[in-house]
Amino acid sequence: MQELQAGQNHPIGSGRVVIGVNGEPEAEFAAQLQAGVLLLGADGRIGDPGDLVSAEQPRSREGSVLFARAPGEFQVDLDHLPAAVARIAMVLTVKPGLPPGTTFGVFATIRAWLADAEGKPLSLFSLPLASRGETAMILTELYRHRGQWKFRAVGQGFAAGLPALAAHFGWRLPEPASDSMAGGSDGRRQTGPGGTFSGTGFCVHGDGYVLTNHHVIEDAREILGRLPRHRCVLELVFADPTNDLALLKADAPPPGVAIFRDGSPARLGEMVVVVGYPLGGLLGSGPQVTTGNVSSLIGPGDDTRSLQFTAPTQAGNSGGPLLDGDGVVVGVVSSKLNAVRVHEMTGDIPQNVNFAIKAALARGFLEAVGVDYQCRAYGAVRAAADIAAEARDFVMKIECRA
Repeated sequence: MQELQAGQNHPIGSGRVVIGVNGEPEAEFAAQLQAGVLLLGADGRIGDPGDLVSAEQPRSREGSVLFARAPGEFQVDLDHLPAAVARIAMVLTVKPGLPPGTTFGVFATIRAWLADAEGKPLSLFSLPLASRGETAMILTELYRHRGQWKFRAVGQGFAAGLPALAAHFGWRLPEPASDSMAGGSDGRRQTGPGGTFSGTGFCVHGDGYVLTNHHVIEDAREILGRLPRHRCVLELVFADPTNDLALLKADAPPPGVAIFRDGSPARLGEMVVVVGYPLGGLLGSGPQVTTGNVSSLIGPGDDTRSLQFTAPTQAGNSGGPLLDGDGVVVGVVSSKLNAVRVHEMTGDIPQNVNFAIKAALARGFLEAVGVDYQCRAYGAVRAAADIAAEARDFVMKIECRA
């Protein structure tokens, strides 16, 4: 059985499969949480109330998805799904009417899983719950990619609960959605006057698809992209707040496309290059380039989705590519260690402790939303100046207005 982390997937082909969720303590899990499955179109939205399967509505309209057993086990016949169904999302929510403070974080364990038609386990996704304050979540997805079905671990939570989850899928609830709590600046994107903020992104497809961090564009009403000789309007296509990734679409594609590294991932001590737009243009209107090396293959709190590197970064670098010595993507720059807080705790000032989301997770995200990308094996080390010259055509400043 394959154990998945958020963003990873498991190819399953076709036929009948079983997906489900359980948790501990078992009695409290069954009493306080409810699971459902949504049949979604290519736009990621639910088209009809009959496309929601749960204990209250145990069968999809055509019978290809069935609620099999409580608290959350569903049978899916992939071969008989309607052609319009491009994705199936399994969701989990806290039942209405429970006391405030009932969140996923109160449970010792929550596991989502995939099995074959005979019940043989194929994949397991265990949620890290120590700090989870959400009351609704997308657990896993079944999705089509190049004609093949895959099972993906998601773990995208919604602190505002069922109304926020429903809005994500275009699903109208009878009661009005509650207001979500406003989030302050996390210090990783550059904020400016008049409700503006900025970060970095990079083009991953010739049709103008741009990858960045979710926190770079969170709460933005207007998003613009800027390269030295290019301007474009950006529209949000898909967001994964749990893994801090977002996919945007440019109305005018930039001239270049980033290439991901194929084969072996980045190695400890390997040279890396960061290209981005830090400090909102205070350092100049063009892209800024720094170099360093991979200093750890895990992120803060032993997070294996991230790696640590030493190339200097500032606010505004978030969402940019972390490139290897050949100029291909090995990560997405996401954050840096809070030097002020560490100094307050230890008396020491850390230097150049930065983190990036690993490229494997970003590639899984692109596959899940059906966006092709280019990749190549690691080649010879090239001059940083040559890598920067190429990156100028696909790395862009992302300017947002709330």
